[in-house]
Amino acid sequence: MSLRNRHTLIRVSLIRVAEIRVTAAVLICMNLFAFTSCYGSWNFFYKGNDVDERTKSLTILSDRDEDFEKSGISKLGGKYTVLVMTDLHFGNDKKKVETEKLYNWLTQLKGSENFPAFALSLGDSVDMGFPSEYKEYISFCNKLQNDYGIKLVLNSCGNHDIYQNNWDNWENYCYPHTSFYKFQTEKFSWYSLDTASGTVGAQQYRHLKNDFSHDNRRKIIFTHYPFIHFNPNCANMAETTERNKLISDFMKNDVICVLGGHNHRRFYEDVGFKDYGIESFGYSGVWGLLHVDEAAGSAWLEYIGG
Repeated sequence: MSLRNRHTLIRVSLIRVAEIRVTAAVLICMNLFAFTSCYGSWNFFYKGNDVDERTKSLTILSDRDEDFEKSGISKLGGKYTVLVMTDLHFGNDKKKVETEKLYNWLTQLKGSENFPAFALSLGDSVDMGFPSEYKEYISFCNKLQNDYGIKLVLNSCGNHDIYQNNWDNWENYCYPHTSFYKFQTEKFSWYSLDTASGTVGAQQYRHLKNDFSHDNRRKIIFTHYPFIHFNPNCANMAETTERNKLISDFMKNDVICVLGGHNHRRFYEDVGFKDYGIESFGYSGVWGLLHVDEAAGSAWLEYIGG
């Protein structure tokens, strides 16, 4: 074999080795996402799972919405509490959601000053995003409202909720039927951020910053993915620059409290605002009770159950 042919063969071999390495890396990444409980590989390939598609505008909830008006949320002020749930995972074959514990707690609390004025659900309400799972979850929400006196359940969207292109199911079933929205009580502004894809995205970030610029109220953020604490066994906020900019914006714009789920872990840290992670209700039987004092401009979370 000539020297020229030998060099050609070496170059071809090196190219093939590089191709094999790239292919192996891609397959490893896809398998990691496909088999983790936190994200599925299919979530990368559907338009409905593009956060920019879901957050084209910031929805403002007001008393023009009949359900919101009936809840009386816009008239809340002074001291009150809010029920906070996350990661219920209705439809999970491995762990049935044990709702009776919550029902019993609400029954005992009925009539007291600490009975929740409304509820927040921070995402992963269902396990695979199927209509049958959503029907089970909405039946639970209806029971909270009709049988136990919770005025309204407001939802944020989680990664499990939009599995297999099931964003449309979340949008159809879960009030307020948008994942990026804001509402106001007497002195506070409350924001639901869509982090179901592991990012806020340029469009949602732009809308949020714009709204922050003309809202000087104290603020509470609730969302699925946490901003401060990561879980190495789960997918986390993918863009650290975006995450750091948001944390800075929270500090500059009177955000007093951030509520997150996803990690199935409990954590708390004060980083200029109170950052709370709530354990999975579906797996651990834990929920939170947010104590709000608008006159004092404060909010703190009490963990219940477990």
